[in-house]
Amino acid sequence: MSISCGEKMSLRVIGGIAKGKRLKSRNVKHLRPATDYVKEALFDILMHRVRGSLFLDLFAGSGSIGIEALSRGAAKACFVERDPLNAELIKENVAITGFMDQAQIYACDVRKALSMLSNKGDRFDLIFVDPPFRKGLIEPTLTKIWELALPGADGLIITRSAKKEIIAVSKAPLRSERYGDSVLMFFSGDDC
Repeated sequence: MSISCGEKMSLRVIGGIAKGKRLKSRNVKHLRPATDYVKEALFDILMHRVRGSLFLDLFAGSGSIGIEALSRGAAKACFVERDPLNAELIKENVAITGFMDQAQIYACDVRKALSMLSNKGDRFDLIFVDPPFRKGLIEPTLTKIWELALPGADGLIITRSAKKEIIAVSKAPLRSERYGDSVLMFFSGDDC
């Protein structure tokens, strides 16, 4: 199945070995990829953590964040996306950028995927959580990640939410940055 690029969105890899490669997207309301500005800011902050890391991209959408991590030297990226059309889109984007051998794509609910990854013994250096805005999905996702001890030693969890969206978890973020309508929060991977 081939998915054509959305007319309103133009996604690309902005750094690393796949820099400049165009990614496919879908022109649907619930798919809101991070802008180049947000991606650049995120990977400037993560600069020294990405190379050789195991990266988990939750609510992955088009896969642009996990692919950016692979382009910048992540050893492996796991993508979790419930929407089967988006999961197919991720597969296409991973193929376009040449990272098929370093990617695993899970087309299922995030909670189910987290349990499967935990049962396999997977641990991640970087976990990116980017659910649909204002749906109350960040708190239960963070709780499940900590409960299952999915972050590796010194692991970091990054969330992307809408400005003014309240994120109520028992652990305070290590850092919080606003970029336009997006807020990135950085949490320690250690359990509360």
